[in-house]
Amino acid sequence: MVDPASDGMGHIVLAPQRLARFHLHERLVRALRQRGHRVSVVAVPPAVRTFWRHHDAAALTTLGPPAGHEVPLAEIGAAHLQDAWGRLAADCTGFWRRERPDLLLLHQDRTPGARLLQFVARAEGCRVLWTGDGLLPHTLQLDERGLDGEAACAARSAGEFRVVRGDADLLRACLTHALARSQPFALPRAAVVAPPWRERCADLWPTWRQHGLREALTSPWAWREAVAPATAAAVAWQLPAAPFVAVLLQQPDDARLVLDAPLAPGPHDLLRATMAAVRRVVPDARVVAVAAGATRRRHTAGVDVLPAAAGPDAVATALATVTVNHPLAAVALLAGTPVLHCGRALYGVRGVATRCTLGTLADDLAAALAHDHPTLRQRFLSWLFTHGHLWCSADAPDHNGMQGLVQAIETRLGEPVAPAATLRYQPGPAWPLAPRAGR
Repeated sequence: MVDPASDGMGHIVLAPQRLARFHLHERLVRALRQRGHRVSVVAVPPAVRTFWRHHDAAALTTLGPPAGHEVPLAEIGAAHLQDAWGRLAADCTGFWRRERPDLLLLHQDRTPGARLLQFVARAEGCRVLWTGDGLLPHTLQLDERGLDGEAACAARSAGEFRVVRGDADLLRACLTHALARSQPFALPRAAVVAPPWRERCADLWPTWRQHGLREALTSPWAWREAVAPATAAAVAWQLPAAPFVAVLLQQPDDARLVLDAPLAPGPHDLLRATMAAVRRVVPDARVVAVAAGATRRRHTAGVDVLPAAAGPDAVATALATVTVNHPLAAVALLAGTPVLHCGRALYGVRGVATRCTLGTLADDLAAALAHDHPTLRQRFLSWLFTHGHLWCSADAPDHNGMQGLVQAIETRLGEPVAPAATLRYQPGPAWPLAPRAGR
């Protein structure tokens, strides 16, 4: 409940789990304060907490277990770890009951710390909003339940989109945006300051106790994630001239695989099954594998391997796209390319995409090529990129995107916003979609 003394403004809790999106969070904190809201930053990982203390100590709220230097190394174990998380849960509960915040904002990382905060917030009657990487470049998912396979959208049936009006202009602009690799007009970034070495070394012990040895060894350099990401070097590639079926591969540690499809087939099994299905259904077609990130995979006979940069063009021109739950499948859907996926996915609505297994891939591929549902697909995508996504870049947020993110938060505070203070936000890419009345 919003404090009446705050003139209708709310208390928003921001819970960054990493520093990779510090620019987005710093800009959001600044924008919310300008609107009169109170913002608290709850950082569970010690390195993140230390970094925020040097950049915005006024917003930082310290929670979690104490440093614990008095605990001997030999006593660190499962029971001690469980006790540390228990104290963290108690601290979070005490904070929520004492401060009564209105909304918890979680971004991208579905870590145990984020899930703990989400559980405590909901138990105390506080609304939760998740944001994370969208299916298209420079977009954010927006959902109160979770991200990707855990999002509310992923559990909806095709019939629930019958009332949605398709927006052909928006979808054409979305496809052009993805294929053209258009960039937003980003807001300036704040200067990044590395915390002193003494404090970074002091974080080693609590990080080890709370997150394990691997996280502890990398924590002194965690602040580098806040620096602007480097521009990827251009890689030469060429699509095959013959018809082909595209296979989107993913990194083994991709959260979509680990959390939404833990039993999904490996990349080589997926490629072999796709090759067998293509030989049976479209024998004249080739198989093109789009690599995951910078990973170089072994050459597979009969498969053309393309870099990740070729993904949008490959899925837009393929006969069909096969994947576990890669986000680039959304570009295939925008281009009218049939999508077959074998894991939980945000676009996994029956009729929009086809859920498959390795054993039924050939039959599913034949059915997907023979039966199309363009109206349902258009309605689903129109809803997704208007209401289920926010046109705000996580790495390079622009003015329109920040307006939309603040607007999404304010609509969930439960208090009406004065017309004079209403923010103007237009869903859709800044280019090539021209502003339209009523949007």
